[in-house]
Amino acid sequence: METRIFGDKKIIIRKLTPSDVNQPEKFQKFVNSLIAEDAMILMNTKKTKKDELEWLKRRLKEVKQRKAVYLIAENNKEIVGTCNILLERERSNHIGGLGIAVKQGFRGIGLGKYLMENSIKMAKADLRPTPKIIELGVYEGNLPAIALYKKMGFKPVAKIPNSVQYKGKLIVKIIMQLEI
Repeated sequence: METRIFGDKKIIIRKLTPSDVNQPEKFQKFVNSLIAEDAMILMNTKKTKKDELEWLKRRLKEVKQRKAVYLIAENNKEIVGTCNILLERERSNHIGGLGIAVKQGFRGIGLGKYLMENSIKMAKADLRPTPKIIELGVYEGNLPAIALYKKMGFKPVAKIPNSVQYKGKLIVKIIMQLEI
């Protein structure tokens, strides 16, 4: 666990732990806040406490098996950001899929970059096998995210047309990769 200042916000950065299953409502509140703002994430239906509990149990199992790393950012005991890297399976197990979400009001202050940098370091140290590529998908219109990913060295490798439904339209998903 580490406390850092981003902008004027004091944020605790920590790993996902088994005790998180005792507070699925914290994760539920976080993801539902992203869904309510219609953030550029894949989820668009509110999650229940049960949904989050099951999700937490799966993530913890993957972390224990060294197939995933997961970081959480908290401000005043509220989750404001998460970042994870999950190894693909079988012949694609050299690829770690990166997922990141930062709550409105906490974007643009360096938190996302910090979470990604540290998740990648953790993936190199903890995942087995060690990933050779980190991959993510981003909506074509999510320009701040694309700029961050490029700044971190990610390169666009594919565009998938009509891949995601967002605000009543079918939009392009860009696949980006970082060789590590």
